Amino acid sequence: MRINSNDSVHKFKKDPYRILLRVTAILAAAVVLCYGAYYLCNQAIGKDIVAKRNMIDQQNEQAEIQYNADLNERRNSQNAFSDPMGEGEEAVDLPVWERTLAEGTWRVEDMGKLVPENTRDVTLSRGDLLLGGMVLINPWHSVPGDYNYDSLISVGSTSGYKIQVDSSSVKLFPAAYEALNNLITEAESAGYDSYLVREGYRSNAEQTEMFENKMADLSDKYSGDILIAQAKKEVNYPGTSEYETGFAFRMDLYKSGENLGKFSESDRGKWFIENAWKHGIIFRFPVDGFPNPSWESKTYKTGITSRMNLFRYVGKPHAAVMRAMDYCLEEYVEFLMDHPYIRVYEDGSLRYEIYRIPCEDEFQDSFTVPMTNTAVGFQASFDNMGGIVLAYIY
Repeated sequence: MRINSNDSVHKFKKDPYRILLRVTAILAAAVVLCYGAYYLCNQAIGKDIVAKRNMIDQQNEQAEIQYNADLNERRNSQNAFSDPMGEGEEAVDLPVWERTLAEGTWRVEDMGKLVPENTRDVTLSRGDLLLGGMVLINPWHSVPGDYNYDSLISVGSTSGYKIQVDSSSVKLFPAAYEALNNLITEAESAGYDSYLVREGYRSNAEQTEMFENKMADLSDKYSGDILIAQAKKEVNYPGTSEYETGFAFRMDLYKSGENLGKFSESDRGKWFIENAWKHGIIFRFPVDGFPNPSWESKTYKTGITSRMNLFRYVGKPHAAVMRAMDYCLEEYVEFLMDHPYIRVYEDGSLRYEIYRIPCEDEFQDSFTVPMTNTAVGFQASFDNMGGIVLAYIY
């Protein structure tokens, strides 16, 4: 301080620049401390997520091992199936399953070691059986190398764009198109419209490009086999995608100028999901709480955790049984391996017979299968699990 002539005492004024520097330093220190705390918390959370993810991956690997072991056991049992007319075997009570769907009661009866009666031989080509609708494609079962896509049709142009599509390139096989067209027509009669097919058939080249792009996105975190495994969690490996079957399609809603909401949560979507089976179409990948809480998650069988409005044509006989039994496609094929001959009744009337035949050599040019003389319709398909599945329609 200083003293002037009149003995007044004056304090020096504080330097505002120094004050600003001090405040800035304090703020900077606070920011550093906050960032440090955030970084430590983020690391802890990240480690916890990685640990949980590793635990889930390990559980999935164990489930896959058990899944394959069960399938091998079923195959061995199927191939060792005894003579249905064999003597000296004890009679057993055969299982029956029953469920009420829509307005009817559906009953599935196991016919044991019997075989269909009153049949004639029908010869089918390998190509016919590959496009029968029941070929299982998933992370463990690839699209056969001689799968033929020549008969794919454009959903938009074939329907005269009555069916809305994301683009003119959306394609399906004729059986899947007809089923989808009939389902949408019924929906319109029930007062529901504005359905949009986002995607149908996807070529192997397109699937490969998507998979390689996903690996490129993850390449800064992973490499080698781990990179491939991580990419598979988000994009199917080429050759193992349902889109490559030509029978699968992803649905959405669209109406110009309107927000119709999420497909699975809207009245339109709910109706579509609950009635698709009547036309031979299944909801392919139920996961936890999706498409709605009443559906059982099938992730442990399909290997798919993503929420997708993906549907798959399998044919009316198979879709009816799968809906009545609450089975995904994987479970249904396993069921037929254990119960190769079943009869399906609606309100006491015989609607379908389903008969699975083990096939030791799937790469023959042609196959002779039994056809019942009283059936009004017939569906035959490989299941990609070593068998031919026949469905007789009454």
